[in-house]
Amino acid sequence: MSDADKSTVLSNEELEDLVASSDVGGRVPKNKNVALLIAGLALVWSLWQVWIASPIPYMLSWGVFSGKEARPIHLAFSLMLAFLAYPAFKNSPRGHVPIMDWVLGILGIITTMYLVFFDTAIADRIMGSRLSDRPGNPNMTDIIVACVGMVVLMEATRRALGPPLMIVAMIFLGYTFLGPYAPGILAWKGASFGAVADHQWLSSEGVFGIALGVSTGLVFLFVLFGALLDKAGAGNYFIKVAFSLMGHMRGGPAKAAVVASGMTGLISGSSIANVVTTGTFTIPMMKRVGFSSEKAGAVEVASSVNGQIMPPVMGAAAFLMVEYVDISYFEVVKHAFLPAIISYIALVYIVHLEAMKMNMQGLPRAGEVKTTKLALLSFGITLASILVLGGAIYYLSEIFHLLDSSLNKLVAILVLILLQVGVFKGAVAKAEEGTKAKILSKGALILCNMVIVSFGVFFAIDLVREVAGQALTPWIAGAAILVVYVYLISICAKHPDLVVDDPNSPVTALPEPGPTVMAGLHFVLPVGVLIWCLMIERLSPELSAFWAVALMIFILLTQRYLFSIFRKETLSGRIRQGFDELIDGMISGARNMIGIGIATAAAGVIVGTVSQTGVGLVLAELVEFLSQGQIMLILIFTAILSLILGMGLPTTANYIVVSSLLAPVIVSLGQQNGLIVPLIAVHLFVFYFGIMADVTPPVGLASFAAAAVSGGDPIRTGFVAFFYSLRTAVLPFLFIFNTDLLLINVTPVQGAIVFVIATIAILLFTAGTQGYFVTKSRLWESALLIVIAFTLFRPGFWMDLISPPYAETDPAQIVEAVQNAPAGSELRLIVQGEDDVGDELVFTAIMPVGDEATGQERLEAYGLELLVEDGDVLIDDAAFDSPAQAAGLDFDQKILTVLVPVSQPARELMYIPALVVLVGIFLLQRRRRNSGVVSAATA
Repeated sequence: MSDADKSTVLSNEELEDLVASSDVGGRVPKNKNVALLIAGLALVWSLWQVWIASPIPYMLSWGVFSGKEARPIHLAFSLMLAFLAYPAFKNSPRGHVPIMDWVLGILGIITTMYLVFFDTAIADRIMGSRLSDRPGNPNMTDIIVACVGMVVLMEATRRALGPPLMIVAMIFLGYTFLGPYAPGILAWKGASFGAVADHQWLSSEGVFGIALGVSTGLVFLFVLFGALLDKAGAGNYFIKVAFSLMGHMRGGPAKAAVVASGMTGLISGSSIANVVTTGTFTIPMMKRVGFSSEKAGAVEVASSVNGQIMPPVMGAAAFLMVEYVDISYFEVVKHAFLPAIISYIALVYIVHLEAMKMNMQGLPRAGEVKTTKLALLSFGITLASILVLGGAIYYLSEIFHLLDSSLNKLVAILVLILLQVGVFKGAVAKAEEGTKAKILSKGALILCNMVIVSFGVFFAIDLVREVAGQALTPWIAGAAILVVYVYLISICAKHPDLVVDDPNSPVTALPEPGPTVMAGLHFVLPVGVLIWCLMIERLSPELSAFWAVALMIFILLTQRYLFSIFRKETLSGRIRQGFDELIDGMISGARNMIGIGIATAAAGVIVGTVSQTGVGLVLAELVEFLSQGQIMLILIFTAILSLILGMGLPTTANYIVVSSLLAPVIVSLGQQNGLIVPLIAVHLFVFYFGIMADVTPPVGLASFAAAAVSGGDPIRTGFVAFFYSLRTAVLPFLFIFNTDLLLINVTPVQGAIVFVIATIAILLFTAGTQGYFVTKSRLWESALLIVIAFTLFRPGFWMDLISPPYAETDPAQIVEAVQNAPAGSELRLIVQGEDDVGDELVFTAIMPVGDEATGQERLEAYGLELLVEDGDVLIDDAAFDSPAQAAGLDFDQKILTVLVPVSQPARELMYIPALVVLVGIFLLQRRRRNSGVVSAATA
């Protein structure tokens, strides 16, 4: 490390302070009673959140909190802890809490709890009336409480999240009052103090809206789950496993950083915390094998920030999308999964290319020498195992329908056990044939084990449910989880605990993968329970998180004690140690939620302004004017706005704001331009660019955190990280135009093909942008690689130019066109009508073709009645709640054109010329590389 680096690298204490000041508050009171009060409030908050998420209140019919009661209580905890934990300014005291902060915190409790005591069932019992008895007509007390509450919320936002979100919220709030003075099309009639107070504070449209509800009901539990996992030691376990598996490859520490950050993304919803947590260990190792300070920091930033796009949590955005898009959580995860996976694969490839450019080597592994080919073979088998497991689970439910009796299911379990024994024997026999055979046999064994165990568990649970009944099944499943947990602990106890290494100490060899993986196997159990409840049982995210948290509480209380039993160590103090770790985890989880709770409340101000003023419609007109109706320009403007807002807003708040403002605009303007964009694709588009803002200079906070660890220049680190993240920036544009990437309306087989093609495409795009494929690329080779990648991602673009997919038909012939179209196809109707304010509007509506006998019957099934008048085809009626009405069709609209699908060659034919060009580039570069090697050898 250079002297310059040493002078800028922060100590561990300074790094902890950096995370604290941005995530949990930087104040550490010296007064023991005040410190205990802060910890106690955080602990009570966590316990209350677990209580309201559990089924116990409903079983007891006591302690049930409605959403109207829970949201203000949630915000009250956030505000009080924000003023106690976050100093007002940089120079404000950190060793004690000033009087003003106590006053502001108490005001925050009063103004939020006002809603609980005056507008819920509690108000009926105490006061005999509610605020909601006078909607839109608040009295002076209501207005004063709302005004004070808004001021307190803005100040808490400034402290916990910085000025940008506060400023944006205040601008929107000011717009509600100063509407008559706004310029041009932004002008509106304005609102009174009473109307704003009622809408923003006293109703569920503003501060206490959907976003705060998601924070209250869902986000807290997942953040708490991550905090408990981390306190149990899972964070260090994931890092060690990643390094043991990948540290020996070219640029291995950087590849391990990518994998470790992806795994710890489940634990931490914060980019900065993720960077510092894994970066203190990964960045020095990356520098040790040859990465510069800036590149080492950039790899960590790119991988840590991308942790937020990984299901199942996705930085809390997954749960917001459930509410905003109105689809199930399972659907959100399904749509988000493929882009996240291929983005991470591409980042590993970026690291590999950087290592190839600089001829880096991996770190040595103790007691083993393995070639790169064997390492890649091992990695490929592991990846294939994960993919096959996912596909196997997908088909399990279908297989259950075929095995309709308990006997059949029992026989299936026995067959699986026999298959497991056979595979194991074959693997043992093959293991004697050499290293390569050993790797293949181990891979086959792992693959079969994963599939067999998955099938076996699924069959067993279904069998138990059928035999024991629905009421007893959870108890039997709980007992089985307990047995598995004790068994896993017995395995883990045979291996030493994974200690947290000093990142600045020299590393002579990597840990062995086997013992490292075995040392923390029990950490996989709560994650497995969470995913099982979410994906297989399809429980609500809130209940799934509760069961995962409940299991983590049990693990924290018992793991130390059980380890001591199996290791025959002293048992004294083990229960107390586990209890202390549990309390620390509960407190950490609550403190991690302070900023998120306040961010969702402040973002609610912006959402409330949009709904109260109708500025969304105005913004749609403005964006349409600036883009001249070009969907690509609309997307670019949206991406730029997301980046600008995201430079100062947390990812969650940025997503709430931009999706509220621009998601409906993209959908409606896309429809007007013939592009039918699913709402989930638009929301993911906005979310991806909100995440990119954590990387983008000059304000990319994650880049500054990485630079603080690496000692590099933060601006240069940010630019390199942004360059590495180009694949994340291009993916949203691609899945807007090719929704196959989001697995929308694709079969499992098609999904597997899409995954393979998309992975190849993103790797080629990465090679093109990095200027290195087999060897250093020439400029025209890089350009061709990018074009090939685009062709693989969206082959339909070129095929549509060669052979248009639709033929125009006279609207007067629509009945015949519908009758001649094959059932299951889709016609497109170009329709002229009016928008909500009476301006002319032209848009595209999709008409699915049914299997009715005649064209007229198919139109009626669609919900459409037509009238021909003077050669024009008018819509006489669109039936209520029909597909026609859902498509935006209405009375008196005119059908301008009917687009009928025509026979078109398979778009996949475009892969052939693309792959031919790719093979040519590969051969050319390989010849150039080989000639360079020969020249170097001759010299």
